[in-house]
Amino acid sequence: MRRFDRIVRSIPPFRAGLIAIGIMALAVYLAFGGSLPWESSFQLRAVVRSGNELHSRTPVRIAGIEAGKVADVERGPGGTAIVTMNLDDSALPIHSDATLKVRPRIFLEGNFFVDLRPGTPAAPTVHSGYTMPLSATAIPVQLDQVLDSLQQGTRQNLVRVVHELALTLDHGGAAALSQNVKEWAPAFREGAIAGEAVRGERPHDLSLLIADAERAARSLAPDRAELADLVTALDRTAEALAARREALAASMPEFAGVLREALPTFVELNELFPTARAFAREVRPALHEAPATLRLANPLLAQLQGLLSPPELPELIRVGDPAIRSLARLQPPLRTLLGLLYPVTECARRNVLPPGKSIIKDGDHTAPYPVYSELFHGWVGLASAVQNFDGDGQAVRYHAGFGDQTITTGQVSGLTEPLVAITENKILGSRPRKPSTGLPPFKPNVPCITQKPPNLQAATGPGETSTGIP
Repeated sequence: MRRFDRIVRSIPPFRAGLIAIGIMALAVYLAFGGSLPWESSFQLRAVVRSGNELHSRTPVRIAGIEAGKVADVERGPGGTAIVTMNLDDSALPIHSDATLKVRPRIFLEGNFFVDLRPGTPAAPTVHSGYTMPLSATAIPVQLDQVLDSLQQGTRQNLVRVVHELALTLDHGGAAALSQNVKEWAPAFREGAIAGEAVRGERPHDLSLLIADAERAARSLAPDRAELADLVTALDRTAEALAARREALAASMPEFAGVLREALPTFVELNELFPTARAFAREVRPALHEAPATLRLANPLLAQLQGLLSPPELPELIRVGDPAIRSLARLQPPLRTLLGLLYPVTECARRNVLPPGKSIIKDGDHTAPYPVYSELFHGWVGLASAVQNFDGDGQAVRYHAGFGDQTITTGQVSGLTEPLVAITENKILGSRPRKPSTGLPPFKPNVPCITQKPPNLQAATGPGETSTGIP
């Protein structure tokens, strides 16, 4: 102790003052966040929506292991905050696709930490001082924010949703949902195929699609007032539907028929896709020329915009109101007309179009064309024969056959005598087979949609009797 006192007395007061000032400066430096010489000097900055949860010395963790601390939080542009973090060497390297999220350390909030994900090795590394963009950061949802969103109207709507869900499950919804589970596997399989198709056929197809969508969104962004009007119009539409909820509820059972017809429609759409792809390939050159055509249409669009502008629109509505009211009076007759057209269109869809698209099998003589195509081919032959009767031709050419076999049709309705023909060979058979009961029954009072579609694949039967000429 005496030796220490002698050493202290031997230090000049001026030198002792300098030592004391140095010790105090070092203590103040360390107390206010000064870094030690052996610490890492890598700084990472990040833009976050709010920095209220962060302060100096907030830990930065990677995979749950502390890898640095927050050094500073300052105000950023547009109400954001810029967080500066000092990272240890163990946190390096940091890649350009790194993400950051502020997380609470306990359930009841408080004591937050920064959860840093350094990115993937495929992305380039960043240097000290790099600033992570706002899109790469996230902050936790505060409990008070959740409670603020649950206002009285929202709570009432939530109670109503739960009540309606309970009623749905009690009145057959649970059984229907249980039966619907069987359809999930094929639905997920088809969804996976669709998701795979969305990725495109070549590299960067999806990124190009996203870039095009971004350009479209950027084009819509300046028209914020029009977008707000669109949302307002959608709200009015929803209110109009809510005002007629009874009629809307009555129309819901009709969706069962829509769903029954949806599956064959999807099958027909699948058959249409190859043609659509071929059409898309053919239409691409025209799309390259479309901008010039659209520029020519801009004056017309400008005139239409002026016609629909607020000064002109009321007059347009006043002039068009009588016509619109006249259309409203056409609703009852149209309902009757559509009721008469429905059996015709259904008959054409079920009993006319499918046979017309079929190919008649005739052994070695099978034509590689559907029935409707062969019908058009017959019109060409008919037109070539008609030219000799309408002044465009010189004569009608007949092919006369001779042989020792005669064929007769027997008594035919509408003719007084049977038809007779001469051929060289005997008749082997008839396709289609001649009905044994004469003409098929004609029932004009039976709806077409209740009948089976005609089968054009007729069987072969015995032909007319042929006799040799003595």
